[in-house]
Amino acid sequence: MRVLFALVAVARSCDARRMRGWAMALILGLASTAFAQERWDHQGAISLLTGFGVEGRTSIGIKMADTGVRLFPELGGTFPLSTRWHLKGAGRISLLGSTIGLSFLAGVRSFYGDRFKTFFDLDLNVHALPIVTIGPRVGFGVQYELLDVIGAFACAGVQFGVGPAGARIGFEVMIGLQFRSYLLE
Repeated sequence: MRVLFALVAVARSCDARRMRGWAMALILGLASTAFAQERWDHQGAISLLTGFGVEGRTSIGIKMADTGVRLFPELGGTFPLSTRWHLKGAGRISLLGSTIGLSFLAGVRSFYGDRFKTFFDLDLNVHALPIVTIGPRVGFGVQYELLDVIGAFACAGVQFGVGPAGARIGFEVMIGLQFRSYLLE
């Protein structure tokens, strides 16, 4: 408000018509930035994915089995292919088993919606520990955009894998955050 009063005082003392024009342009410029619409798209957004989940799994291998519930933190990222499709990669460390589990995911994530989104993941899942398996993972979820650069999500997924020493099936639920940077625009 002080800026506005100063502009009015200057407008009275100088060329009033020219100063009023500058004052109106400044006020309209400030108002347009104050009412600018936040963006909810992921166009050009490279992102960091962080999450935490629970997985129920059964792995059967030669001289080894790994069945039960595990907790896992996940860290990964996405790279945009188009407005809706993103390449996705992530790594997980699974806890609460007889041994630590280690897995990697690579695939695509597709978003639908504006501030409240649904998405699905199609991934290739490679489990390196405790039993080596490779197979598909399908996940479905929802995401709510907290800010134009941060979204909170929840998802559920199923995965299946086979390997030289065994087979594995797992069901998971997960919550997480997506941090975005629009570097590719």
